[in-house]
Order: sequence, then C-alpha cells, then structure tokens
Amino acid sequence: MSPQTAKQAHIDIRTLAYNLTAIAAVLALCGVGVAYLIDGWTAERKSVPDLRTAGPTVEISVAGQQLAIPPSWFHDPDQRNAVFSEQVDLVFALPLGASGRISEIGASLMPPSKARASAQLLDAVYLHQFLPDQIQGPPGLVGKPLKPVDGFESETVWYDPLSANPFVAKCIAPVTQTVQEKCIRTVQLSSTVAVTYQFDREVLDAWKQFDAEAGKWLRRIGGIS
Repeated sequence: MSPQTAKQAHIDIRTLAYNLTAIAAVLALCGVGVAYLIDGWTAERKSVPDLRTAGPTVEISVAGQQLAIPPSWFHDPDQRNAVFSEQVDLVFALPLGASGRISEIGASLMPPSKARASAQLLDAVYLHQFLPDQIQGPPGLVGKPLKPVDGFESETVWYDPLSANPFVAKCIAPVTQTVQEKCIRTVQLSSTVAVTYQFDREVLDAWKQFDAEAGKWLRRIGGIS
C-alpha cells in the first residue's frame, strides 16, 4: 500500500468513526426524549376535555398556522395566554380504550422541523435498532423491541407492515407496575405543523381508528383541513 493510499484509508476510518458517533448521539437523544415527553403527560387531570365544547376559544399561532382552541383543551393552562408559540400541548378524549372507553390523548403541536414523523423514523432509525424478537400484540401491527442501547432500553416499536405510509408508534415500558405502558406517535399534519401524540398502550388495539378520531379534534381547531 502506498503512503498516499494509507493516508486516505486513515482519513476514511476517522470519517466513518465520526459519522457513527454522530448517529449514536442522535439515537440517544431520540430515546431520552421519549422518556421526558411521556413523563410530562403522566399527571392526572380533574376533568376530561369535550369535543362538543362551545363558547370562546383562544386564538394562537403555532409555527405560523392560526388555531382556535377551547381553553379546556390546554394541558398547561399558562399556554392560553400566548399569541404565538412554537409548541402547544393539548389533551383530547378519544373513545379508543378497552370496549370503546374514553382515553385521554396528549397532542403536542409544533413545526415539522422539531418533530420527525414516526413513519419516517421507521426506516431511517428504528429498523436499524430492531432486535430479532417479535412481540404479539394488536392485530395488523408488528411489534419489534429495540436494542437496549443509546437510550432505547425497554422500548418497542409497533408498525403496520402493509402500508406505504404506515401507522407507527413507539412505546416505553413503565418504571412501576402501577403505571400503564405509554406510547408516542408523530404525524406531519401540513407543511407547517406536526403533532406528537402521547397515549396508553391499550389504545394501540384501536390503531386503525386513531388518526380518524384525532382528526375530528384537529379539524375543530383548524389544525388540518
């Protein structure tokens, strides 16, 4: 091997090592982010928001898109006072629990640049972190546990393998048995707004109805057409 070839090989190895380190850092942030996001939605609420809410709404611009939100839908009451915001955290009540029971769904609206769609992450990130095991779960969904590295400990990805734009959600096992397993799912609603949902694991049993039911609330506030 010539000195020039050896030098180039050394550079290529350093470049590869740098790229692998960068990828690992991104994956670690993804994993840790799930834990913090879910933790912020575990507090119990005194009342459940109602889709039929009538009366005044809060006008707020999220990532340049104007929304009209009933005050009772805000997860954090302090956000009602904002005129412009990069993120708004709401709560929906969807009939997606066991036997159609009402289940609270967290919904964080933000620019797409701050929340990559779960369907995109399936191929770009999750696929490379799958363990060979497969978990039995809701009919129509494949459950794949993630390697316990880079912040993905105790996490499972559920996805529809038959769709070109699949339903994808990532769930994290609870720290204690008194808390349900929590899941997140991110969807790009438009060119300006994305939403990250947070919900109990049992909601996955109604995954085929999820987007349609959530869409009723988003249309109510102008989040989607």
